[in-house]
Amino acid sequence: MVFSHDGLRDSLTRVAAPPFFYESLKREISLSERSESTITAMAFKLASDQAIYDYPLITFSEIAARASRLEDHIARMGATNFLILITGDSEVAEQITARICSQWTLEGVPGISLHYAWISHRAGESALDFLDRLDSQGFETSSF
Repeated sequence: MVFSHDGLRDSLTRVAAPPFFYESLKREISLSERSESTITAMAFKLASDQAIYDYPLITFSEIAARASRLEDHIARMGATNFLILITGDSEVAEQITARICSQWTLEGVPGISLHYAWISHRAGESALDFLDRLDSQGFETSSF
């Protein structure tokens, strides 16, 4: 599987590429600290005993785009890993995650499970620390 991007968009899924996402994350952290709003990062991982090829990745990115708001940031961060950055707390993240998981149940690929986690940003936390904390967060498996 080839994972490539032009610095702005992932070539397969057309969601944000990691470099663009990192810049957006830094900007959103700065904005949230100035406005005292909450931002939340949601991580999604597709998993299977078999190799995961293009179709499930494209399907997931389309589902995530439909379930998210226009101002949310969606990125493909690895071969089967996606992040969504939203303005809102864990309640908003739970609603978006529920929409994505239920649509994955209807439109997803059999044999590929969807795992997710989310955390809200803490005041003064750097972008790297925020993402490290998300990485250490335990993933839940979609049960829809």
